[in-house]
Amino acid sequence: MDCPSQRDRLAIGECRLTILHRKLRSQFPASRVVGWDPHTRLATLATLSPKGARAVVRLFSCWAVNLLLRESQSAIVNRKSAIPLAALTKLLLGFLLAASTPSTSWTAEGKPDLIFVQASGTAPAGIARRFPEGSRLVHFKPASGSGTVEDLTPDLFAAADPQVSFDGTKVLFAGKQQKTSPWQIWEMGVEGSGRRQLTHCDVDCLRPAYLPRDEIVYTALKLDDPTWPSQLYVSKGDGSDAHAITFGPGNFLVETVLQDGRILVSASAPLKPGIEGTRELYTLRSDGSNLASFRCDHRPGLLRGEAAELEDGSVLFVKKHSVAETGGELAIVPRGSLHNSPIGLLLGLYVSVGRLEAGRAVVALKRPLPEKERSDLYSFDVAQGRIGETLFADSKLSSLDAVPVSSRTPPRWYWSTLNPQLKVGYFVCLNSRLSMDAPGGRFRSDIAKVRVLTLDAQNGLARRLGEAAVETDGSFYIAVPPDQPVRFELLNASGKSIHEQKGWIWTRSGEEHGCVGCHEDKAQAPDNSWPQALRRFDTPTRLGVEKPVSAH
Repeated sequence: MDCPSQRDRLAIGECRLTILHRKLRSQFPASRVVGWDPHTRLATLATLSPKGARAVVRLFSCWAVNLLLRESQSAIVNRKSAIPLAALTKLLLGFLLAASTPSTSWTAEGKPDLIFVQASGTAPAGIARRFPEGSRLVHFKPASGSGTVEDLTPDLFAAADPQVSFDGTKVLFAGKQQKTSPWQIWEMGVEGSGRRQLTHCDVDCLRPAYLPRDEIVYTALKLDDPTWPSQLYVSKGDGSDAHAITFGPGNFLVETVLQDGRILVSASAPLKPGIEGTRELYTLRSDGSNLASFRCDHRPGLLRGEAAELEDGSVLFVKKHSVAETGGELAIVPRGSLHNSPIGLLLGLYVSVGRLEAGRAVVALKRPLPEKERSDLYSFDVAQGRIGETLFADSKLSSLDAVPVSSRTPPRWYWSTLNPQLKVGYFVCLNSRLSMDAPGGRFRSDIAKVRVLTLDAQNGLARRLGEAAVETDGSFYIAVPPDQPVRFELLNASGKSIHEQKGWIWTRSGEEHGCVGCHEDKAQAPDNSWPQALRRFDTPTRLGVEKPVSAH
């Protein structure tokens, strides 16, 4: 069998992948895998059956190990046609694991019921238009042994985003009655009884989650507003007393509520108006204070979302490479880790993830097979980083967004320290010289002032609030109008810009919003010293605040 470009040894490696794939297809003719790169096709073939996995190992290891040993990493990196060393290593280890570990089957005994979404198709048209042909919530009871599901929302055009209450008796979800109706937040018993509509939004309200003390949080979409496309709201458990907790651009979406009480959200990176090419994970408290990035990935062009917290505090999420994709790769942030890591072989497109039981998650996976243009539910072994048993598969409908019907411990409750009567918020920066955007993590230029800008919600234009002095240790302390987006620009003594913040943040009335530096390394602890800006009697510097801050 002839191969092109045989003088290039690395291209020969790609050629061998193609030959290997043809041999596998001849041995497993029913396993037709099309439309994917050779690495993904091989990984998929390896998971079709234990026999397929062993065949892949036999054919793969005869040349892959040799290639790994002989090809230097520099040669691989410097050639665009090369097979990435890390990808080959991961594939080989994954195949060996697949061949040596027998697949397990789903057993009903002791397994929780599942509530999940079913739809005939999904579209990458934004969260409000993801189910163009409608969707439904279903209840699957493995203990019944029937293998069927019960439709919980037969009279709704679409339903999505299920979240089971802490006591395991109710389910919170987003639903729309007609195709042209806006999404609303609903609640019902896990068996479908007592359904009630909690919100009556003029816009689309979806992605709800339970909070402690009989409160909920959800996302409100304003598709006709390019500056403020979506914001988060908190209300009582019956939908009353709804109030916003985000106050800036970024297209915020609720992901989950963490065990420590913070709300995990996804939003644009940086937080600014316009078409988003990158989405990061952020956290904030239920009163809208303490907005911060969850982890700074610093890899542009990735859309992070569909996040879930596991029992050990790790966060599992999906990384997409384009808004045109309905799924992506799986990644994890282990508890206490500063960065995320890929987990599991790319066996298709991961559509959603959720907590299942100790050490396991439930994932919706769309495999790259022509006869499976839908997503099915699988268990995922987090420790081993591999797909486990099939939890549910439908021959016609996609299944996704699964949650177990079980009780869990409510998250921690934060007592709010905000004071709406003050009508002023505060920012305290310990050392504005610290920044990951600077060489060596520190600006060498002398910073004399900080300029504060705000964003006009009516016209989407930035305007200056004013400037404040920066102390010799890099600290500053300012007071600004609350619930209003602001960003900072560091200046030298002549007024020339040294560094400019790209995204918009806010502070709430009475909030002391502190930061170590200006986009500082989160692994770096600040110096154990009292900042000079807090030693002054004439601080904070008031910018855009008309009344004196005598109440502080």
